[in-house]
Amino acid sequence: MTELSVVLITKNQAWNASRLIESVLEAISPLSSTQVTLVDSASTDETVELARRYPISILRLREGQPLSPAIGRYVGYQHAKGEYILFLDGDARLVPGWLPRALRTLQENPRAGAVTGGVINLPTSAVAEEPIPPLFKNLPETPREVLWGSYGGGGAALYRRSVLEQVGTFNPYLCSDEEPELGLRIRQAGYRFLELDYPIVRHYNDAPVAFSTLLSRRRRNFLLGIGQGARYYLGSKLLWPWLKERWWGPAATLCSVAALGTLLASLVARDSIWLKIWSLWLFLTLAGITFRKRSLVRGLVAISTWLLMAEGFVRGLLMSPLAPESFQTNLDVIQEHANTIEEVRAAPSLSNVGTPPKRNSLPAPAPSR
Repeated sequence: MTELSVVLITKNQAWNASRLIESVLEAISPLSSTQVTLVDSASTDETVELARRYPISILRLREGQPLSPAIGRYVGYQHAKGEYILFLDGDARLVPGWLPRALRTLQENPRAGAVTGGVINLPTSAVAEEPIPPLFKNLPETPREVLWGSYGGGGAALYRRSVLEQVGTFNPYLCSDEEPELGLRIRQAGYRFLELDYPIVRHYNDAPVAFSTLLSRRRRNFLLGIGQGARYYLGSKLLWPWLKERWWGPAATLCSVAALGTLLASLVARDSIWLKIWSLWLFLTLAGITFRKRSLVRGLVAISTWLLMAEGFVRGLLMSPLAPESFQTNLDVIQEHANTIEEVRAAPSLSNVGTPPKRNSLPAPAPSR
């Protein structure tokens, strides 16, 4: 069996594709048996063209069908052959030194189902800068247990294949929150999700806190995942752990229902005192959030986020769950490649190719996990 498979997911990330791929090829060069697969979600830029210059396999999902990070990871897993499988997003760059530590951790801990690491969040303007190797002294002897992989940095984590075969891989029908959902299944099966006190990726993102970002997330269905997960777990022992870990989804729904119900009751009762109380409560809530965020716009965005999060939770809850194994997608095999150690070490360096996108051209990030 191949020792390690790496799955990269991209969409219009030519500005970082070469750097991501080269960071992976450098990290896997000491290994004797590896496989790298890039799954692209119908990019319209030069992402695929740049990736073809490297000794990796490339799958391109066709446009005109649902596309999401979960689908990219699911498709990548279906093509992976490694004993261990590393998943990385297209807006990240693998940090040197993390992979050997992670592999050693899985080998030394048979009950560990997955390993992740910290995230170095940077603006996209820093993507062309030569990364400085992290310096960590007095690392703890044992990694800490976490709920899922790579908080704030996408789905960056290394998984044990045998565990994924037992609990299932990423659910391709989830529009978001597929990483914590998989993390829950891994932990409920009795395995541990570990985090090293060493960064796994440099994550480049400039998405502003603005109404446009929020509406983009809604348009791309990134607010449905918590509700979808709850619907999948209805009637199972995983429902309560899921709601407890993703509490902000149901909490936003309850708060929104309470606020709306109070407003309607005030209007029906035609009692101005209750309407005044409701208005005062809304004003104080906005004032408190604005003070905390140090910005009226940020305060309004925060309240709008909760309202749309509540809507997304309800919409996701109403969606009929489908079995992940029934999922089908249309894709093109652009390039198939079985990595050899000689080819990996001889891969060209194109890391200066690609410029960071302008701030207003960045896609909205996945919802906070």
